[in-house]
Order: sequence, then structure tokens, then C-alpha cells
Amino acid sequence: MINKEDANILIVDDIEDNRFTLERRLKRDNYKNIYCVDGGQAALDEVKKVNFDLILLDLMMPDISGLDVLKNLKGNPIHRFIPVIMVTASDETETAAECIKNGADDFITKPFNGTLLKARVDACLEKKRLRDSEELYLGKVESDKKKSQQILKTVMPTSVANELQSSGSVRPKRYDEVAILICDLVGFTAFCEKSDPELVVETLQGLVEQFEEAFVDHNLEKIKTVGDAIVAVSGLSSMDESSVKNCVDCSYKLKDIANSYSMPWDLHVGIHFGSLVAGTIGKKTVQYDILGKSVNIAFNICDMSEANQILISSDAWMTARSEINVNSIGLKKLKSGQEVEILECK
Repeated sequence: MINKEDANILIVDDIEDNRFTLERRLKRDNYKNIYCVDGGQAALDEVKKVNFDLILLDLMMPDISGLDVLKNLKGNPIHRFIPVIMVTASDETETAAECIKNGADDFITKPFNGTLLKARVDACLEKKRLRDSEELYLGKVESDKKKSQQILKTVMPTSVANELQSSGSVRPKRYDEVAILICDLVGFTAFCEKSDPELVVETLQGLVEQFEEAFVDHNLEKIKTVGDAIVAVSGLSSMDESSVKNCVDCSYKLKDIANSYSMPWDLHVGIHFGSLVAGTIGKKTVQYDILGKSVNIAFNICDMSEANQILISSDAWMTARSEINVNSIGLKKLKSGQEVEILECK
């Protein structure tokens, strides 16, 4: 419903009696905020000062015609949606029709019919109210959509989030050359059990934020958290010849971050390179995950590492052997029974 006390209405007419008549009739209908100007240029100046909800615009004026004022308003992205009712003489209907073609919402003829004036003013203001409400709603929808997109990109790789948004689903894929990093903050669970909940959440928030920044800086994508461990990969969204080097460099940064807290925990890191399957799992709660033998090997390597030690498989090291300094710690048997040569990054 129209709020007549808040509606700003501009009357534009070079004849004072016409302005007075229109203003009096509108105030009789309980419209409070009535502005009057005596020419086209004055109208264009006034709309720069006040946010008008409706303009009653005389067609024939000596300085600038009502039609030219209308064209100016409708050509301005700020003012184009202000409803305009053209005020015409009874013999100017053809010109009034031209005004309608150029964006006028309606027209009234002189002498004014009070009932018709009220109906057309009310209708134009109600239409504007509905349009404003629609714009607010669409703006909120767009804002919520952007927020959802941002949230989605924090829980899965950007390329996956974009595919999910565009098609509504993510097709499972096999990737042949991906570097997998598993970092386990051993001792964090014990810290949680002994510490104040607020301290736990505050510490974890700061730690995770810094870890995530490190992942972004080194072109890694965080996949998930498993207990005290974080899973990240390089080379998933796009081919990256430096994927293993990225993981190693990132691991050093993660170690520095973890040690900067002077807390009773140690960072353990395992890195492997190989193929995996990736896709979304779940319906009500969708989670993007990576699966396969290579992922299990990376977890096994992480389990073998000692405090602040970065271990890497020979398969991973071979892809970047000229860029990474290592010491071999020999063949190690994994939980699966497979033997893998493990190297320590120096």
C-alpha cells in the first residue's frame, strides 16, 4: 500500500494556476510532500536534489518541452524509473501518445478531473512501490547467491564449485597426476580436551585461517579435514608441473605456522603423487572428496612421519627431484603391505 506521507511528487508546469490546482488536489488526497517548479530546466535541476516517486509533467512549456524533459529523464540511468504522468491540453492527445512511446507512464488532460487524477496518481505510485519492492527482493536474492557461491568455494575447489553452480551436479573424474599433502597436527586433540572451549575455538580459527592462506599462496586446494589432519592437493583444478614442489614448499610454511603457536602439538606431513578419483558424495549434505590408493598412501606416509618431519614418496620426489633436497630413509611397508621408498625433505 502507498505511504502517502513519504511519497515525493514533483509538479512541473509554467502556469501558476495549474501548479496550484494540482497541488491542492493532491494534498486533499493526503499527499504531503509536493514540490512545484515552473519549467523544464528547473525540473531537471530538482530531480538531482530529491528522490522523487512521481512527476506530473506539463507537455507545453516555453524553455524546454515536456517531451524533451521526459527523454532526458528516461535516458538517465538514475532517473529513468521515476514514473511520469504527462499533463496535456485536450487537443494534444497525439503528442501525449508520443510521450507514452518515450516512456511516460500515463497522461491527464486539462481541465483536471479530480477522480481521474487521483486514480492515475495512485496507480503510478503503487506500480513504483511494487517495482522498488521487486528490486529490493532481487538485490537480496543476488546478494544471497553471491554469499552461497563464496561459501561453496570455501568447502571445495573453485573449479568444482563453478561446475556445481552451473550444472547442479559434479561429474566424478579420474585424475592421473595429482600431488597429495596430508598434514596432521598431532597433539591438538589433547590440547582441546585440556583447554577452555573459547581458547580452543579461537586458536583453531587462527590456525586454520593461516593454513588456508598458505594453501592459496602455494596453489593448493584444501579438500577436507579428518580429525586432526587436513587433506590438500595440487594439480587438481589445473595441470601444474610444480605440484609436488608446491606441496613441499607449503609444508615448510605450515610447519612454521604450527610452531609459532608454542603449543603442545607437532606437525606431521606426508606427500605422495599419483592418480585418484574425485567427486561429490552425499545428497542432503554434499561433500567433495578424493578417493583411491594414492590418497591412502599419502595418509600412510603421514602416519610414519615424526614431529615436524616432512616425508615424501619416491614417486612424488621423482617429479621434482632437481628442486627438492631429500634423504632416503629406505623402503617402508605400508598398511596395505605394499613397500614404498620414503624420503625426508631437508
